[in-house]
Amino acid sequence: MPATSTRTIYFTILARNYLAKAVALADSLRRHHPDAELVVVFIDVLREQDLPSLPDLPGGVRLASTEVLGLPERQVLRLATIYNLVEFATAIKPVLFRRFLEEAEQAVYLDPDTYVTSPMVELPVDLAATEGGILLTPHYLAPVDGEGELGEGHLLHVGFYNLGFCAVDRRARAFLDWWWGHLEWECLWDPMSGLFVDQKWVDLGAGYFAAGNWRHAGYNVSIANLHERPVASDDEGYYIASTGDRLRLFHFHAFDTSAPTELSTRFASTAHLRTDNAALDSLCVEYAEALIKNEQMLPEAPPYPYFNDTRGRRISRQLRRAYRLESEGGADLPSPFVAAEADAFDAWRRHARRLMARELVGDAAKSFRLALPEEYTRMKGRFPAVANRVRSRFVRSSGIWS
Repeated sequence: MPATSTRTIYFTILARNYLAKAVALADSLRRHHPDAELVVVFIDVLREQDLPSLPDLPGGVRLASTEVLGLPERQVLRLATIYNLVEFATAIKPVLFRRFLEEAEQAVYLDPDTYVTSPMVELPVDLAATEGGILLTPHYLAPVDGEGELGEGHLLHVGFYNLGFCAVDRRARAFLDWWWGHLEWECLWDPMSGLFVDQKWVDLGAGYFAAGNWRHAGYNVSIANLHERPVASDDEGYYIASTGDRLRLFHFHAFDTSAPTELSTRFASTAHLRTDNAALDSLCVEYAEALIKNEQMLPEAPPYPYFNDTRGRRISRQLRRAYRLESEGGADLPSPFVAAEADAFDAWRRHARRLMARELVGDAAKSFRLALPEEYTRMKGRFPAVANRVRSRFVRSSGIWS
C-alpha cells in the first residue's frame, strides 16, 4: 500500500449477509462526502480472487477479502476457528487500522449498520485535536436517569464506548499494537470473565493512550441513547433536539426490514419510539427504503463458511475455546477449513473432548465463585489445595479465567 496519501479512509467489516446495510452506508457516506471511499472487508472471503462480482454496486465502494489484513492465511483461518462471527469481525479492527494508516493519515471504522445523515465536518478536525490520535463515542454523554432503553449497569458489561464508530490517526499506532495484543486471543464475548469482544479492552486503552471522548451529540446516535439525544428535523435535515447538534451518524442496531414498524428487533417492542417521534420515523423509512432496494439488487448471501468444518459439522463454542487454548499454547493444529486436513481435524476433535469437559468444569467453578462468593471463600479456607488447583488450571496469569 502507498504511504504518501493524506486522505481519510473509511472502512467496515462484515459477513456477506450484511452487505445490503454496508451499501446503504456507502451511499449515505458518498452523498455527504462525494470523494469518500468505503472499504468493505468481508470476513467470510479468504482471498481476493474469491470476492463476489457485484457490477451494480454504487461508486465509492472497494471490496476486500481478509487478504487485506496482511496476515498469513493460516493465522486468518485460526482466527476464524477460535472466534465466532462477531468475535472474528471485531478482533481484526486494529489490524485493519494499521493497514489503512499506511495509505492515509486518518482511518475511520463504521459499523455496517450505521448511516451518515449529514457531512461529518467536525471529524477530521476533532480527531487531529486529540492528544493520542484516537476519537471514541461514548454510549451516553450524561448519567442516565432511568429513561433510557439500557441502564448504566449495562455499560459495565459492554463497555463505556460504542465501537460502531472509531477514528484514529498515525499517532495511535502504539494503541493499535496494544489492542491487537489482546484481541488476537482475547476478543471474546464472555460475561463471566468480564469480556465483551473489543469494547471492554478499549475502556482501558482509552486511558492508557489518551483517547478523545467525543461529546458531539450527533455521532453514533442509537436506540440506546435516544433518551438524551432525541432526533428532530428542519429544512436542513436531522438534528439533536436537546443540544442543537446536527445528526451526523445514526446507528441502526438490529434494524430489520421484515419488522417495518420497529426501530430495533433486539428489544421486545420499539414501535412506540417511532410513533412518538415523526423525525425518527422518517429516518427509519428512508433507511428501510435503501435496504430494500439493496436487498433486491444483491444476490442472496451464502452461509457463513466458518460455522461448520469441511465435513459439515458445526464448530461449537466449546470446541472453538479448546482450539484457542491449545493454539495459544503453541500447538500447530489442523484447520477445520482445509479439506486436506479433515482427517487430522477429526482426530483432534476427538482428542479435544477431554479439554472441553475440563473447561466446562472451569465454567462451573467460575459460576460457583460468582454466584456464591461466601461459600467459595469458605471452601478456599477448608480446602486450600483444591482451591489452588482450580486457580492454577483455570485462571490465566492476566487474572482472566480461561
